[in-house]
Amino acid sequence: MKLFLNIYLILTVSLLAEKTGEVSGILPLPISKETTVPSGKYRGKISGKVAPTPTVLGAVWLTKEGLTAPVKSPKITIAQQNYQFSQHLTIVPKGTVIEFPNKDPDYHNIYSLSKTKRFDIGRYKSDQNPVPSVTFDKVGFVRLSCEIHDHMNASIIVVDTPFYTTTDTSGKFNLSGIPAGTYTLHAQVDKKTDWTMSVTITPNKTLNIEFP
Repeated sequence: MKLFLNIYLILTVSLLAEKTGEVSGILPLPISKETTVPSGKYRGKISGKVAPTPTVLGAVWLTKEGLTAPVKSPKITIAQQNYQFSQHLTIVPKGTVIEFPNKDPDYHNIYSLSKTKRFDIGRYKSDQNPVPSVTFDKVGFVRLSCEIHDHMNASIIVVDTPFYTTTDTSGKFNLSGIPAGTYTLHAQVDKKTDWTMSVTITPNKTLNIEFP
């Protein structure tokens, strides 16, 4: 009986695996701009060296009627360190809680005027307890800024799907384990730079995407 059950499970997993495919491609990314902070601009508000601007990344995700974000959303962290956000762009499923720890010796602030999520955490230091957090419960694009250091910016894309990823620094991406079918593929770099297209996922095959 046990042997039969093991064989059944192996066959079931194999059949499920055969019905999924993947999509890959290279998203054209703009060149990252260097941060230039004028001498004395933040007098008394910066006690260390400003890190380079985080490398530009892109976000890619798939949508389809009936497809929704995971029931249990993750909790992730976007830190403020060396007077920059830890990453240029983050993509998360709807319902995700993001913590924003301050890892610098000076005050920071995080706010957004985006329609998707408007908030203002206020000024806080590294010893803030609990660490400030925000729940992102609406799909869309969110622009983050620091009211104290206006060179600090980052973006969050909130999606209602389990199939999402960010590119690497060269723009390459891969989404695997996707059930066969037709989807809408979305790709975005910033508020004004995005693409959408219909794609068909075929079992056991990789769909390679070329962007205009």
